[in-house]
Amino acid sequence: MSKHDTLISTEFSKEINDFFLNYYTINQWEDICSSLSIPPCMTYIRINSRDENDIDKIYNILQEIINEQCRNKGWDEIKIIKHEILSDVLCIPIYGPFNDIIPYDKEIIVDKYAGTSILRGADIFAPGVLASRPVEAGENVAVMVDIDGNCHRGYLKNFTGKKLFIGNGKMLMSRHEIFSSNPSELSGIGVLMTQPLYRTPSISTSLSSHLSPLIFLQNKPSILVGHLLNPQPEDIILDMCASPGGKTTHIASLLQRNSRIDKFIDGIVIATDRSKQKIDKINQNAVKCGVKHLVKSFILDATKAILSNNDVINFKDLKCGDQIKGFPKESFDRILLDPPCSNLGQRPNFSVNAKLSDITITIPDYQRKLFTSAYKLLKPNGILVYSTCTFNPAENEQIISWALKNFPDLSLIEPEIKLGDPGLKDAGLNESQRFMVQRFDPGIKSGYDTIGFFIAKLKK
Repeated sequence: MSKHDTLISTEFSKEINDFFLNYYTINQWEDICSSLSIPPCMTYIRINSRDENDIDKIYNILQEIINEQCRNKGWDEIKIIKHEILSDVLCIPIYGPFNDIIPYDKEIIVDKYAGTSILRGADIFAPGVLASRPVEAGENVAVMVDIDGNCHRGYLKNFTGKKLFIGNGKMLMSRHEIFSSNPSELSGIGVLMTQPLYRTPSISTSLSSHLSPLIFLQNKPSILVGHLLNPQPEDIILDMCASPGGKTTHIASLLQRNSRIDKFIDGIVIATDRSKQKIDKINQNAVKCGVKHLVKSFILDATKAILSNNDVINFKDLKCGDQIKGFPKESFDRILLDPPCSNLGQRPNFSVNAKLSDITITIPDYQRKLFTSAYKLLKPNGILVYSTCTFNPAENEQIISWALKNFPDLSLIEPEIKLGDPGLKDAGLNESQRFMVQRFDPGIKSGYDTIGFFIAKLKK
């Protein structure tokens, strides 16, 4: 691969290609694969405030910060857009690709996780630099992504493995400064992206600090999930598999926003996940977003979340962060189930190592176990929202089809907000059912500006 090559289509194994061609035309599948390797055309910022006037204030502050970034990098002005339907969302365009950029002679190598962030507007933090030839602060460099993960940290020679050019940058640290310390000891920006292949402002910690706890970076379908759950002031809500807490904090923010200013909020958001590390991350984001008083998080294996007795739990008496055994049946008014999935919808995605058996058997089996727990924990007349960040029908339409057959008192309901496309044909849902779910396929209609995603709203 030449260093002048720009982004290429994401590649799947033949058996996975054949599987998806059962549901997509060849042209649709090619559009999905080519779109997966590039960023969406928008970055979305969620506003955490019950005061809608705050959106105008935040808009103005963000626009000033972005204008300064554009001036410093010599870019044309980038204008923030208010989302026309989601009132708590601001949109920042991502422009590109700028294929006429000529790579500088000196290269640095970054891993694909850093490459993903760079294509969505980030500069390069020092720990993200994998390798380079001798280079000093102030020098211009070409930034290359190690596609297959074969480059070792600190590699000094010219890396000849599979790599991809994603833009030019300016070193803010020397090679010696970056590699004389352990990655855990490094901090700060190591490379300023001056000519990225895709151009959008850096919504970094330094930018967020101006406005925290009022803003949160989140993909559009993930924000839609919270609005469809539509928490009410007295609801007891469960967010299963909740880490890192983006949806949890949005639900809590909406719980607060949907109440009158002078009304006491009696509802609460219970967030669960399997490890202390995941729970700690939820708590950090709850503090950041100013909703810690509305969120209780617990260590719990959600597949074993049903208590066998008829114990009554006062959720507000439980100590946040504890490991608990579960909850009584029919404890929750609303439940969000966003289970572990194949993550095939994430963008940009340079390479995929998925196995067909994982995406058609192993992962869906686990999702069905979680869904069974969610169903048992939901009160009669309760609302369940199911979502994934994948376009795989085995994890989406087929899970919903299975649930409707196995739980006869569960039904799909028409979503109040429709931003996605209907479900796939011949994937388990009938014509009326597939128009009640929403999917976002990268490169196809509603998926142009966001990641691959699926959402279904059900009532018990």
